[in-house]
Amino acid sequence: MTGAADVSVKKILVPVDGSPVSSKAAQYAVHIAKVEGAKLVIMHVVENVKQGGAIGLQARYGNVRLVEGFRRARIKSAERWMSDIVDDAAKQNVSAKAEILPDDGTHEVGVITEYAKKNNVDLIVMGSRGQSTFKKLLVGSVTNAVINHSPCPVLVVR
Repeated sequence: MTGAADVSVKKILVPVDGSPVSSKAAQYAVHIAKVEGAKLVIMHVVENVKQGGAIGLQARYGNVRLVEGFRRARIKSAERWMSDIVDDAAKQNVSAKAEILPDDGTHEVGVITEYAKKNNVDLIVMGSRGQSTFKKLLVGSVTNAVINHSPCPVLVVR
């Protein structure tokens, strides 16, 4: 085999959304990080509520308090289930940190792939689909887009 690629895995990114399949992806990532001696980054992207729905409508009409309260509640919820993943990793002697990032207008896909590029991520481990019904119909549209735009390998967990 000529020109073998360097396959060392030093940093693993796990985008999570609180769904069972993203929790399963996190379990795989913890295992891989333990075997490889890699660091783990658990990431959640907080969606921009101005994009639609009842909260988006309130944002459009200037109800900042409601929108901000909704955003804070989403972050608080994410912190809870992300801390469970970080704690599980620590029990297995895996270095892990949680990052909650806002959607910067590039959608979750842009936030995930940009983070991977800027932070020298070696592997992204993610669930095959998110928790929204619409995303389930699209069979993992975020996951598919990350696969197509990622600067590194992507492991998809079902």
